[in-house]
Amino acid sequence: MTQTAGARRHAPDGAPEWVVQVISGSLQFSEACLRVYAHPGLLGVAQALNGTDFTPFNEVVWIKQPGLGGSVAWHQDGWTHWDHPELDEGTHGFNFMAQLYGCDATNGLWVVPGSHRMGKVDIKAMCLAAGSDRLGDAVPMVCDPGDVAITSRQAIHGSFANTSERPRVTVNFGFHRRRSVHGVRSGGVHNPISLYDDAYIAERSRVIGWAIDARAERFGNETPFVYAPNVGREHEFVWDDAAREAIKDYNLKDLGI
Repeated sequence: MTQTAGARRHAPDGAPEWVVQVISGSLQFSEACLRVYAHPGLLGVAQALNGTDFTPFNEVVWIKQPGLGGSVAWHQDGWTHWDHPELDEGTHGFNFMAQLYGCDATNGLWVVPGSHRMGKVDIKAMCLAAGSDRLGDAVPMVCDPGDVAITSRQAIHGSFANTSERPRVTVNFGFHRRRSVHGVRSGGVHNPISLYDDAYIAERSRVIGWAIDARAERFGNETPFVYAPNVGREHEFVWDDAAREAIKDYNLKDLGI
Protein backbone atom coordinates (compact mmCIF):
# COMPACT_ATOMS: atom_id res chain seq x y z
CA MET A 1 0.00 0.00 0.00
CA THR A 2 1.36 3.39 -0.97
CA GLN A 3 0.57 5.80 1.82
CA THR A 4 0.96 9.52 1.31
CA ALA A 5 -0.07 12.61 3.15
CA GLY A 6 -0.32 16.11 1.85
CA ALA A 7 -1.81 19.52 2.24
CA ARG A 8 -4.74 20.95 0.30
CA ARG A 9 -4.20 24.48 -0.93
CA HIS A 10 -6.38 27.35 -2.06
CA ALA A 11 -4.46 27.27 -5.29
CA PRO A 12 -4.15 30.16 -7.76
CA ASP A 13 -4.37 29.40 -11.45
CA GLY A 14 -1.67 26.96 -12.52
CA ALA A 15 -0.81 25.81 -8.99
CA PRO A 16 -1.66 22.29 -7.73
CA GLU A 17 -4.65 21.88 -5.45
CA TRP A 18 -2.94 19.06 -3.52
CA VAL A 19 0.73 18.74 -2.61
CA VAL A 20 2.34 15.44 -1.54
CA GLN A 21 4.31 15.99 1.64
CA VAL A 22 4.93 12.55 3.19
CA ILE A 23 5.46 9.12 1.62
CA SER A 24 5.18 6.30 4.18
CA GLY A 25 6.72 2.85 3.98
CA SER A 26 9.59 4.19 1.88
CA LEU A 27 11.80 1.10 2.17
CA GLN A 28 9.46 -0.89 -0.06
CA PHE A 29 9.56 1.73 -2.81
CA SER A 30 13.23 2.76 -2.88
CA GLU A 31 16.27 0.51 -2.67
CA ALA A 32 18.33 3.67 -2.20
CA CYS A 33 16.38 4.37 0.99
CA LEU A 34 16.82 0.72 2.01
CA ARG A 35 20.60 0.95 1.61
CA VAL A 36 20.81 4.24 3.52
CA TYR A 37 18.78 2.60 6.29
CA ALA A 38 21.49 -0.05 6.72
CA HIS A 39 24.46 2.32 6.85
CA PRO A 40 26.73 0.65 9.44
CA GLY A 41 27.59 3.96 11.08
CA LEU A 42 23.95 4.90 11.53
CA LEU A 43 22.90 1.47 12.79
CA GLY A 44 25.88 1.65 15.14
CA VAL A 45 24.45 4.87 16.58
CA ALA A 46 21.04 3.19 16.95
CA GLN A 47 22.69 0.34 18.83
CA ALA A 48 24.67 2.69 21.08
CA LEU A 49 21.54 4.63 22.00
CA ASN A 50 18.92 1.88 22.16
CA GLY A 51 20.87 -1.32 22.86
CA THR A 52 21.85 -4.32 20.74
CA ASP A 53 18.21 -5.41 20.48
CA PHE A 54 16.93 -2.07 19.15
CA THR A 55 13.81 -2.17 16.99
CA PRO A 56 12.46 -0.15 14.07
CA PHE A 57 9.84 2.58 14.40
CA ASN A 58 8.80 3.76 10.93
CA GLU A 59 10.27 5.15 7.73
CA VAL A 60 9.01 8.01 5.56
CA VAL A 61 10.21 10.52 3.00
CA TRP A 62 9.33 14.15 3.74
CA ILE A 63 9.01 16.45 0.74
CA LYS A 64 8.90 20.22 1.09
CA GLN A 65 8.59 21.68 -2.39
CA PRO A 66 9.73 25.28 -2.95
CA GLY A 67 6.83 27.62 -2.31
CA LEU A 68 4.46 24.67 -1.84
CA GLY A 69 5.60 22.60 1.14
CA GLY A 70 3.18 23.08 4.03
CA SER A 71 3.87 23.78 7.69
CA VAL A 72 3.88 21.24 10.53
CA ALA A 73 2.72 22.53 13.92
CA TRP A 74 4.93 22.33 17.00
CA HIS A 75 4.55 18.89 18.56
CA GLN A 76 6.17 16.00 20.42
CA ASP A 77 5.94 12.61 18.73
CA GLY A 78 5.41 10.13 21.56
CA TRP A 79 1.94 9.18 22.75
CA THR A 80 2.09 6.10 24.97
CA HIS A 81 4.67 6.49 27.74
CA TRP A 82 4.44 10.04 29.07
CA ASP A 83 3.18 8.84 32.47
CA HIS A 84 5.54 5.87 32.69
CA PRO A 85 7.49 5.86 35.98
CA GLU A 86 10.76 5.23 34.13
CA LEU A 87 10.26 7.92 31.46
CA ASP A 88 13.54 9.43 30.30
CA GLU A 89 14.78 11.31 27.25
CA GLY A 90 15.00 8.14 25.14
CA THR A 91 11.74 6.41 26.00
CA HIS A 92 9.95 7.23 22.72
CA GLY A 93 12.95 6.64 20.47
CA PHE A 94 14.59 8.90 17.92
CA ASN A 95 14.61 9.72 14.22
CA PHE A 96 17.45 9.94 11.71
CA MET A 97 16.92 12.58 9.02
CA ALA A 98 19.10 12.25 5.90
CA GLN A 99 18.97 15.40 3.79
CA LEU A 100 19.08 15.05 0.01
CA TYR A 101 19.34 18.77 -0.75
CA GLY A 102 20.31 20.17 2.61
CA CYS A 103 18.09 22.43 4.70
CA ASP A 104 18.16 25.74 6.54
CA ALA A 105 15.94 28.04 8.57
CA THR A 106 13.59 28.71 5.66
CA ASN A 107 12.74 25.13 4.68
CA GLY A 108 13.99 22.87 7.46
CA LEU A 109 12.96 21.52 10.83
CA TRP A 110 13.06 23.67 13.98
CA VAL A 111 13.72 22.08 17.39
CA VAL A 112 13.61 23.33 20.99
CA PRO A 113 16.90 22.05 22.48
CA GLY A 114 16.56 20.19 25.77
CA SER A 115 12.81 19.75 25.45
CA HIS A 116 13.23 15.97 25.11
CA ARG A 117 14.01 15.93 28.85
CA MET A 118 10.96 17.98 29.90
CA GLY A 119 8.27 15.30 29.69
CA LYS A 120 4.97 16.18 28.09
CA VAL A 121 4.94 19.93 27.49
CA ASP A 122 2.01 22.35 27.17
CA ILE A 123 3.02 23.70 23.77
CA LYS A 124 -0.06 25.91 23.47
CA ALA A 125 0.94 27.69 26.68
CA MET A 126 4.47 28.12 25.30
CA CYS A 127 3.12 29.80 22.16
CA LEU A 128 0.83 32.05 24.22
CA ALA A 129 3.79 33.07 26.37
CA ALA A 130 5.87 33.77 23.25
CA GLY A 131 3.05 35.80 21.72
CA SER A 132 3.23 33.91 18.42
CA ASP A 133 4.20 30.59 16.87
CA ARG A 134 7.85 31.72 16.90
CA LEU A 135 9.19 29.98 19.98
CA GLY A 136 12.16 31.94 21.24
CA ASP A 137 14.21 28.90 22.29
CA ALA A 138 13.79 27.03 19.00
CA VAL A 139 16.71 26.65 16.61
CA PRO A 140 16.73 25.58 12.95
CA MET A 141 18.33 22.39 11.74
CA VAL A 142 20.94 23.49 9.19
CA CYS A 143 22.37 20.69 7.02
CA ASP A 144 24.35 20.26 3.82
CA PRO A 145 23.29 17.72 1.18
CA GLY A 146 24.05 14.24 2.50
CA ASP A 147 24.09 15.26 6.16
CA VAL A 148 22.17 13.07 8.60
CA ALA A 149 20.65 14.72 11.66
CA ILE A 150 19.19 12.95 14.69
CA THR A 151 16.53 14.11 17.12
CA SER A 152 14.62 12.58 20.00
CA ARG A 153 10.96 12.00 19.24
CA GLN A 154 10.19 13.66 22.57
CA ALA A 155 11.73 16.98 21.54
CA ILE A 156 9.39 19.85 20.64
CA HIS A 157 9.79 20.32 16.90
CA GLY A 158 7.95 21.62 13.85
CA SER A 159 8.46 23.38 10.55
CA PHE A 160 7.14 26.41 8.78
CA ALA A 161 5.81 26.52 5.22
CA ASN A 162 8.61 26.39 2.68
CA THR A 163 8.50 29.90 1.28
CA SER A 164 12.03 29.56 -0.09
CA GLU A 165 13.16 28.63 -3.59
CA ARG A 166 14.91 25.48 -2.33
CA PRO A 167 13.43 22.00 -1.96
CA ARG A 168 13.80 19.89 1.15
CA VAL A 169 13.65 16.11 0.80
CA THR A 170 14.33 14.16 4.00
CA VAL A 171 14.82 10.40 4.21
CA ASN A 172 13.45 9.82 7.70
CA PHE A 173 13.72 6.62 9.75
CA GLY A 174 13.52 5.95 13.46
CA PHE A 175 14.37 3.33 16.08
CA HIS A 176 13.18 2.31 19.55
CA ARG A 177 14.49 0.49 22.58
CA ARG A 178 12.98 -2.97 22.62
CA ARG A 179 11.82 -2.49 26.20
CA SER A 180 9.83 0.58 25.13
CA VAL A 181 7.74 -1.42 22.64
CA HIS A 182 7.66 -4.98 23.99
CA GLY A 183 4.30 -5.86 25.50
CA VAL A 184 2.76 -2.52 24.50
CA ARG A 185 -0.64 -2.43 22.83
CA SER A 186 -0.61 0.44 20.35
CA GLY A 187 -0.62 1.29 16.65
CA GLY A 188 0.81 3.68 14.08
CA VAL A 189 -0.89 6.48 12.19
CA HIS A 190 -2.26 4.02 9.62
CA ASN A 191 -2.01 0.83 11.69
CA PRO A 192 -4.59 -1.13 13.68
CA ILE A 193 -4.13 -1.37 17.44
CA SER A 194 -1.98 -4.45 18.08
CA LEU A 195 -0.01 -6.13 20.83
CA TYR A 196 3.71 -5.73 20.26
CA ASP A 197 4.76 -9.23 21.28
CA ASP A 198 7.89 -11.15 20.26
CA ALA A 199 6.40 -12.33 16.98
CA TYR A 200 5.13 -8.88 16.01
CA ILE A 201 8.48 -7.22 16.74
CA ALA A 202 10.41 -9.94 14.87
CA GLU A 203 8.15 -9.52 11.82
CA ARG A 204 8.60 -5.75 11.76
CA SER A 205 12.36 -6.03 12.32
CA ARG A 206 12.88 -8.15 9.19
CA VAL A 207 13.57 -4.95 7.24
CA ILE A 208 16.81 -4.47 9.15
CA GLY A 209 18.15 -7.80 7.89
CA TRP A 210 16.98 -7.19 4.33
CA ALA A 211 18.48 -3.71 4.33
CA ILE A 212 21.84 -4.98 5.56
CA ASP A 213 21.97 -7.56 2.76
CA ALA A 214 20.82 -5.04 0.13
CA ARG A 215 23.57 -2.66 1.19
CA ALA A 216 26.17 -5.43 1.20
CA GLU A 217 25.28 -6.22 -2.42
CA ARG A 218 25.96 -2.62 -3.41
CA PHE A 219 28.96 -1.86 -1.17
CA GLY A 220 30.99 -5.04 -1.22
CA ASN A 221 34.09 -3.47 0.34
CA GLU A 222 32.21 -2.20 3.39
CA THR A 223 31.95 -4.16 6.63
CA PRO A 224 28.20 -4.71 7.17
CA PHE A 225 26.55 -3.93 10.45
CA VAL A 226 25.84 -6.98 12.62
CA TYR A 227 22.33 -6.83 14.06
CA ALA A 228 22.49 -8.93 17.22
CA PRO A 229 18.97 -10.46 17.04
CA ASN A 230 19.82 -11.87 13.58
CA VAL A 231 23.15 -13.50 14.46
CA GLY A 232 23.12 -17.10 13.22
CA ARG A 233 20.03 -16.39 11.09
CA GLU A 234 21.58 -14.19 8.41
CA HIS A 235 20.52 -16.68 5.71
CA GLU A 236 16.90 -15.75 6.43
CA PHE A 237 17.47 -12.17 5.31
CA VAL A 238 18.57 -12.30 1.68
CA TRP A 239 17.53 -9.34 -0.47
CA ASP A 240 16.07 -11.13 -3.48
CA ASP A 241 12.81 -11.21 -5.42
CA ALA A 242 11.08 -13.09 -2.62
CA ALA A 243 12.10 -10.38 -0.15
CA ARG A 244 10.93 -7.65 -2.53
CA GLU A 245 7.52 -9.30 -2.49
CA ALA A 246 7.52 -9.90 1.26
CA ILE A 247 8.40 -6.29 2.10
CA LYS A 248 5.18 -4.98 0.57
CA ASP A 249 3.01 -3.21 3.18
CA TYR A 250 5.63 -3.91 5.85
CA ASN A 251 4.84 -0.50 7.38
CA LEU A 252 1.38 -1.66 8.39
CA LYS A 253 3.22 -3.08 11.39
CA ASP A 254 5.08 0.07 12.39
CA LEU A 255 5.98 0.13 16.08
CA GLY A 256 4.22 3.33 17.01
CA ILE A 257 4.41 4.44 20.65
